[in-house]
This record gives sequence, C-alpha cells and structure tokens, in this order.
Amino acid sequence: MQERLADGLVAEAVAAAMDDVAQVLADHGDPLDLADRLVRHCAGLLGADAVGLVVEDGEGGFGLLASTSAEAREIELFQLAAHEGPCVECCRTGVPGASPDAADMSRRWPAFARTAAEQGISAVHTVPLNTPGRTIGALNLFLRRPGYLDPAQADVARAMASFGAVGLTQLEHAAEGRRVQAQLQEALASRIVLEQAKGVLAERHRVTPDGAFDELRRQARRQRRKLREVAQEVLDELSRVGPPPAG
Repeated sequence: MQERLADGLVAEAVAAAMDDVAQVLADHGDPLDLADRLVRHCAGLLGADAVGLVVEDGEGGFGLLASTSAEAREIELFQLAAHEGPCVECCRTGVPGASPDAADMSRRWPAFARTAAEQGISAVHTVPLNTPGRTIGALNLFLRRPGYLDPAQADVARAMASFGAVGLTQLEHAAEGRRVQAQLQEALASRIVLEQAKGVLAERHRVTPDGAFDELRRQARRQRRKLREVAQEVLDELSRVGPPPAG
C-alpha cells in the first residue's frame, strides 16, 4: 500500500511538471522558458544536484540552452568547447548513458572528469532528446554522490527528455510557421507594389508591363537591391513629382 502511494505521488509530481512545461506550448512561448522549466523540474523530481540541457545550435553543433546552477553551466560549456564528455557522446549517438563514479569518468573522458571533480560532481546521467530522424539535444543530470539512477528515476528522466524534445520541436515548427506566414505576407505586399510600379513605368515610357518589369529587374540587379525596394522608389518618385502630363 505504501509503495503504491509513493508511486502515485511520483506520478502526480511528474504530471504537474509536464503540465507546467506544457503551458509554454499552449502560450506559443519561448524555448528558453520551456528549457528552464524542464531542467528545474528534472532536478526536483530526480534529486539531481545540477541539470543541464544542450540542443542543436543550427550551425552543425550544440549549445547550452538551460542549466540549474553555475556548476552545470561550467561543466556543459567545457564539454561543448572540448568536444568531450557524456553529453557530447549522447548527442552524437542518441543513446542514454551513465557514468556512476569518478573512476569511470576518468577512464572515459579524462579532461571532462577533472572539470566535473572541480565542480564537486561524482556521477552523470545523460538522456537524448530524440525526434524522428535525429537527436536534437541531451538532458544531463549531475550528482555529487556516486551511483546510478534507479529504474523509476530513469523512466522519469526519459519521459521528461521525450517531452522536452516534442515541446522544443513544436515551438520550432510554430516559429517557422510564423516566419513563413510573414514571408508570404511580405511577398503579397511586394507584389502589389511591383504591379503599381510596372504600371507607372509602362505609362511613363510607353512600354508594355513586361518591359517595365524587365527594367525594374535589371535595375535591382545592377544595384544589388530587392525588387520591392526599387519598385517602391519608383512610386515614391511619382508621389513627389506627380504623374506625367496627359498626351
């Protein structure tokens, strides 16, 4: 009975943490906010002394998105700069990993182990943020005591990492969607300006609209400017000098 009660309390805590992180998604919020909530909930749920989250930086590497302490920040930044350590390995392989004590860390990543020891860290556990087709980051749990996570803790860590991967991907897609929508709106506005400028030039120089468009395009290429800028300049000039006289 007591064990079932404990399991129920853990489940409630995990659900509450996920609800809190999900609020960022509901608000179409900031990835930094989501990442900060995620690492802090992981520290609380799993009893980790420090937690860090590294994600793809968009340039072929990884960067630190969130950490719960100066120790976690120091360790994560060292790994990323040295390209050595459990989180770098996790990001590369997409496979969870664990190093339960200082001796194991020293054997596998000597430079990382020295940095971890300087920050008082004796064990580390890493969980990848996997999405279909790629690993977008890693959730890294640092412990001052040696040892492994127990099976229930490992399950929670994997669940939080999966939820984080889904959340960050959704925010990324939402942001991309907004960028695409903004680009479409800009393109539509540009088309209106362009059509107006074509009409002005066609009337002024007694050429066809296609001929006017070719002239606008040539001018934009010569000046290495956007077509809309050149078209807007034609309209601005017309507003200053007025239309040509009839006949």
